[in-house]
Amino acid sequence: MGSYWEKIVNIDYKTHLLVSLVFRLILVAYGVHHDEISKLKYTDIDYKVFTDASRHLLEGRSPYDRHTYRYSPLVAIILTPNILFHHSFGKILFCCIDIIVAVLIRLIVKNNIKEYDCYRQKDNKLAKIEGSSKSKKFNNKNKKKLRQSNKQHMNLTRAELKSKNYASYSADLAMIVWLYNPITIAIGTRGNCDTLAGFLVVLTLYFLQCKRYSFTAGLIHGISVHFRLYPIIYSLTFFMFLSKYSIYTTEDRRKIKADFNAIKANDGAKQIKNIENTLVQSSSMGGHKLVPHGIVKTERKTIFRQEYLLYLIPNFEQLKLVSGCILSLSFLTWLFYSLFGYRFLFETYLYHFVRKDPKHNFSLYFYLQYLTAWVKNIGYWQKALMVLPQLVLLSVFSIRYGLNKFSLNFSILTQTIVFVIYNSVLTSQYFVWVMAVLPLCLWQIRLSTKVAFILLGVWYVAQLVWLLPAYLLEFQGQNTFLYIWIQSVSFFCANIAILGRLIMYFQPLQEKID
Repeated sequence: MGSYWEKIVNIDYKTHLLVSLVFRLILVAYGVHHDEISKLKYTDIDYKVFTDASRHLLEGRSPYDRHTYRYSPLVAIILTPNILFHHSFGKILFCCIDIIVAVLIRLIVKNNIKEYDCYRQKDNKLAKIEGSSKSKKFNNKNKKKLRQSNKQHMNLTRAELKSKNYASYSADLAMIVWLYNPITIAIGTRGNCDTLAGFLVVLTLYFLQCKRYSFTAGLIHGISVHFRLYPIIYSLTFFMFLSKYSIYTTEDRRKIKADFNAIKANDGAKQIKNIENTLVQSSSMGGHKLVPHGIVKTERKTIFRQEYLLYLIPNFEQLKLVSGCILSLSFLTWLFYSLFGYRFLFETYLYHFVRKDPKHNFSLYFYLQYLTAWVKNIGYWQKALMVLPQLVLLSVFSIRYGLNKFSLNFSILTQTIVFVIYNSVLTSQYFVWVMAVLPLCLWQIRLSTKVAFILLGVWYVAQLVWLLPAYLLEFQGQNTFLYIWIQSVSFFCANIAILGRLIMYFQPLQEKID
């Protein structure tokens, strides 16, 4: 199984791009045929809404004249070729965007691993310098343990370090997970615009990490917020990532034995039992080293001290990010407000804050909204209680992982999962937001193949079990709202369990170097 999988990954990435594109185009063609012969359409209902909005634009009218069109006018503008050329233009465009996202994922992962390895090598050089200066204080046994710890904490085995293709292999694997994911394939070929939303998020990450263009990243982030609103939850993470207090660090969320006797020998520090008791001290050379927190208390970064409100004072890079975001977002808002008036503001932005969707969906809160749909005397406390857990978790993950240069992608992943599973409305198309970021973190999440398949199985089974009462309600007319809600609770618990496992296995140390 392992060798077979390696053969697939080792195929040239351009071949994977071509095969996946052809497969998507075949599905687009099949979708046209399927819609003609079946009552249950393959094309997403929103695709017809987009096309009608584009038709209104070409006729000189507002896209919001189309009932239920609650998206940016950019969608209607981009899909005007649906009317001018062919109805399937938008689907083909979304398929091409999928391929571009795959290329960006590959570039980001490859860049992250190379940067990761670069700092490991610098750290080893610094360790050698320190080791030579303190050779009289440490015996050979302790030196050996120190070298092993330096290699272990960077999350790479010796075999992986020697492999010149490790970065390419991991990058290709991440790309393949996106390309052949059935959810992303279905979303794009059915004509849903969330593919574009995921593309803008990944593009922002690309310019932040690979190009280091803070202003450009801000511009794209502003466009993505205008386009789909949800990326606004990433703003604090991006801001923290560019902070002068952000550091390069590795950690293990599990309690494992870590021997740093060589470091603490003459410092009187307590024995370190968990890697979380250490931090990576940045140096002017661009390197880093593990330091017991008892030794450098003044250097430790924490959000629970009053003086670290200074985190909120922006540096030049943060100012460029913020100014770029404000510039693009305000320009697009002003432009479309001048064209379509208040209706644009309400349908694109405000509606998503006041909407109530009593129809059945995966959300934990759908049954509550169904029961209170016609109740007028409900105060703001209900909405506040629904949003509060989400806001707390988003804030914690933004700071917890945003201040770590190595965990920006994981911060975005955890926030996306939290936002999706705690949302008041949850449909299958929202999962593509998670799928766009998940491949970026696979090389840092050390799950065994068995555990990964178990978690994947739990996730799919939880959805399938939900679909049974939903089918009975939708097509048989049976009153199964209570059963749907019970399955929604089960699905919520499954997602929470998966999120917990991802956090637990994020960047675990290798206990043994082969």
